[in-house]
Amino acid sequence: MLILPETLRTELLGAAAAADEVCGLLEGRRAAGAIAVTAFHPAANIAAHPADSFAIDPAVQFALQRRLRGSATGVIGCFHSHPNGRAEPSVRDRANGSPDGWVWLIAAAGGLAAFEAPSFRALTIRSR
Repeated sequence: MLILPETLRTELLGAAAAADEVCGLLEGRRAAGAIAVTAFHPAANIAAHPADSFAIDPAVQFALQRRLRGSATGVIGCFHSHPNGRAEPSVRDRANGSPDGWVWLIAAAGGLAAFEAPSFRALTIRSR
């Protein structure tokens, strides 16, 4: 289960209204069988073709990981949008690979869906 506060859901859906794919990193923690998102950190989409793909600068991720070191939260996954697609992992998303447990939160058509790598199993999203 993914716990996503309503304020963050609204922020993510607002960001996803852009014409190109938007992206960012998710901050949070794991506890009692649930994954709680505590913050969204927007990142520039540095993909060569941002209209239909996304890439987050690794330096942005490393900087956030350093900043969170020693805190109760960490980088738990990424967010991106599919402006002309569905809220599910694309073939490209699956091929990019990610660490076990990495959360993929995808926005499309005004909705959000969450998946956990490496199998991309769907996660239920709850606001609390």
